[in-house]
Amino acid sequence: MTKYERFSWKKRCKAFSYAWKGIKTLIKEEHNARIHLAAAVMAILAAIIFGITPGEWCLVLICVGMVISAEALNSAVEALADRITREYDPYIGKAKDFGAAAVTTLALVALAVGIIVFLPYILSLFS
Repeated sequence: MTKYERFSWKKRCKAFSYAWKGIKTLIKEEHNARIHLAAAVMAILAAIIFGITPGEWCLVLICVGMVISAEALNSAVEALADRITREYDPYIGKAKDFGAAAVTTLALVALAVGIIVFLPYILSLFS
């Protein structure tokens, strides 16, 4: 796109169609994305059941969005790396490891947030 290209709603809608295609492909083809999606659904269901506060909703939704986005970026790095070569390359291995580390870090932070948000609600069931 040149800096003088006119704004086009048609092109913007087309861009969103690519994004939705990416989300569908991510869920269809990436096993870890399905695990993260299942965890997200469980967190959202728990949030509905427990009636969490708006602030807690924000934390849960930010965590869900960040983990799934990180998984998408990690999958993009892996797809590009695999396109370059299927043979072992230490730099490609390092890039893949960094991507996996990013997803794992965010997933662990999301788990910690989930414990902080939901544990008081769970404990209140027993008191």
